[in-house]
Amino acid sequence: MNNTIMRNITKSIPLLCSMANLGCGFGVVMCVVNGRYDLAPWLIIVAMLFDAYDGRLARYFNASSLLGCELDSLCDVITFGIAPATLIGGMLQHNSPLLGWLLGFLFVSSAVYRLARFNAMAVEGGDSKQYFTGLPTTGAGGMIAALVILHEYLVFHSCTSIIPEVLPIVAVILSILMVTRIKFPNSMVAVADKLDSPIYVVLVVIGTVIFALIPQVLPTVLFSGYIISALIGILKEKRALRSHKL
Repeated sequence: MNNTIMRNITKSIPLLCSMANLGCGFGVVMCVVNGRYDLAPWLIIVAMLFDAYDGRLARYFNASSLLGCELDSLCDVITFGIAPATLIGGMLQHNSPLLGWLLGFLFVSSAVYRLARFNAMAVEGGDSKQYFTGLPTTGAGGMIAALVILHEYLVFHSCTSIIPEVLPIVAVILSILMVTRIKFPNSMVAVADKLDSPIYVVLVVIGTVIFALIPQVLPTVLFSGYIISALIGILKEKRALRSHKL
């Protein structure tokens, strides 16, 4: 009896982790409704931690299931699709509410398509462990959250910010990247592969210092760095292939 109870508890832990992810996404929407842009984007960052570990916990406890996979995707639709789209609409509601609505819908539509394609590919064999097809919704949603965090910081310290002007362009680019078939590296695998690299250690130290001094800036640096480095890597691969053919 005790073993059965413990088994049920351990099977529930990954599901609870996914629900915590959902709770953060719902919290973002409620924060935007109440004008709490200082808190809303940080909830997306926290949700990324829950999303990163629900699958790992499921494998650790040998509790992987079709229900868990479906729940994870549905929670991601809310947290990394609707929640960032709500932030986009909220940030643009004063300057151009219609544009905010359209861009928000474009973003969430792209996120839903990206997640549906990921699920379909999983049935067919899925992506490799090293790469994702298209920008992950966590990266796209995280980038929107990072810009809102930076906007709040700039407004608080200088009373001005160009983020509302930049946000529409970024939202379109992120939406396009999510639905493309560009290969984006699995950041978790990349980190694990570079743990023994001196350069990686230096970067971690620098990132830690930045976070300690100006935590609001670090998310933008991390997410933009991930996206830009992935695109640069693709250009290098194409150049190498072209050189090899010549």
